[in-house]
Amino acid sequence: MSHQGTDTLAVELGRFIARSRYDGLPADVADAVKLRVLDVLAAACSGVLAGNHEGPLRLLPEPGACGIWGTPQRRCLRDAVIINSALSHSTYFEDGSRYTGGHPSSALIPAALTLAAARGATGRMLVAAIANGYEVFLRLGRAIYPATVRRGFQSTAILAAPATAAAAATLLDLPAERAAHAVAIACSHGAGLKAALKSADSQPLQVGRSSEGGLLAALYAAQGATGAPDIFETGFLPAFAGPADAVAEARQAARDLGARWSIDETYLKAHGGCRGNHAPVDAAAAAMQGMDPAAVAHIDVNVDTVTRAAAIEPPRNADQAQFSIAFSIAAMLVAGDAAPARYTDAMLADERIRGLMARTSVNADPALDAGYPDRRPALVTVTLADGRVLRHALDHARGEPENPMSRQDIARKFDQVATPIYGADRARILDVVLALDGARPEGTLPSGAVSSGTSLAGAASSGTSPSAAARAGASPAGIAPAGGVAPQDVPSPAALATLLSAAAMPVSSTLNAAHP
Repeated sequence: MSHQGTDTLAVELGRFIARSRYDGLPADVADAVKLRVLDVLAAACSGVLAGNHEGPLRLLPEPGACGIWGTPQRRCLRDAVIINSALSHSTYFEDGSRYTGGHPSSALIPAALTLAAARGATGRMLVAAIANGYEVFLRLGRAIYPATVRRGFQSTAILAAPATAAAAATLLDLPAERAAHAVAIACSHGAGLKAALKSADSQPLQVGRSSEGGLLAALYAAQGATGAPDIFETGFLPAFAGPADAVAEARQAARDLGARWSIDETYLKAHGGCRGNHAPVDAAAAAMQGMDPAAVAHIDVNVDTVTRAAAIEPPRNADQAQFSIAFSIAAMLVAGDAAPARYTDAMLADERIRGLMARTSVNADPALDAGYPDRRPALVTVTLADGRVLRHALDHARGEPENPMSRQDIARKFDQVATPIYGADRARILDVVLALDGARPEGTLPSGAVSSGTSLAGAASSGTSPSAAARAGASPAGIAPAGGVAPQDVPSPAALATLLSAAAMPVSSTLNAAHP
């Protein structure tokens, strides 16, 4: 595979995928991977609580061996990848990248975990696979963004296929040549349009389908199938980015693969809704400091022009509220948070919410464009009924690398949405995720957020209860010391998958109905 006398980008990516394994990962990268697994599971739980699992399960009704997160349902590998990916993206509660305009965790972690569980892979293999997938997503994303959005495409769906192919190729232990073919084949299996963001159903599905395409690409390459050798240079980059320098940018981004890791560039979400809402929400909360929202006469919100262009003001329904800065601020001030559960038609109809929205102006301020996308600032000015004026300016929303969420924050985020679904088992899930590679992240977690009983050590047999699955092959561990977990006690992806699909919350009985 060469292009104009040099190795193609597919070849370079294939070499990286083949040589990059867990033993070569810096400890902080492995730590970041596990925290993003926990974070995307929180996003999936949020989707289940919103009922977003029901449509995809009815669409793909055939039973299989792979679990659907947050439900007792099982589907075949391909369908489980589609559903788990779509579910994780359905409330926009997962991580994201301001340099790609996309969400890597929902694009590739569901596929990687589902495949790892199906193949009996180790936790360390899974961590390495996810790290590799993130690199492909973020490096390619930098080359095509923001041009790809201007051309009408949606970054997450476009990048999901090659990123998932990279993760799957790692789990399949493909040699460099086969891994190169995997990402090359995947390039023609990722598709998504920005216009789909207007639909709460079709946007998550296009991400799930693209992730499935990446999985198929890796499986096909493992059988000996070939991809177009110069597909990045002559197809993917020109089609999705357009500018001639996209190829050069992609090559530049690939030069230090394995020497520099990009996963810490991603942000995590402390709130629901579009990322552009979050700095204004944080700034408004800081300005008000818990004051009664009834005392507000007017709120002025200044944001950069890109953020204002993406906002929908006023929103007509809950789907549009995801992109409404005024609604998100009102939810925070009235309800105390802007969690995904707040984005409902009932909340939008609340007179207190509507009143605050009517008293909120969202303005594009070109002076705030400097430094975009490194900075997405917000300036919030609150005028109270008694004439007092409160102001707060913020350069980075909570969860950005410059204003990070702590491990405790991420654990609490998971705990809040997982408890209604998993009950006490949510502590075991958290415990397993943080011990996937046998090494614990530094620091402690909130009391009660991690099990004080056993750690998982292997896959439980079919039909085993969650608690029994948690005990299978395990020895007492709870929170392990900084030195990590004994090898015999390291949990497996299969054990984690067993817990994730053994939900406590009942699922709609209509899901078992015959296909229409």
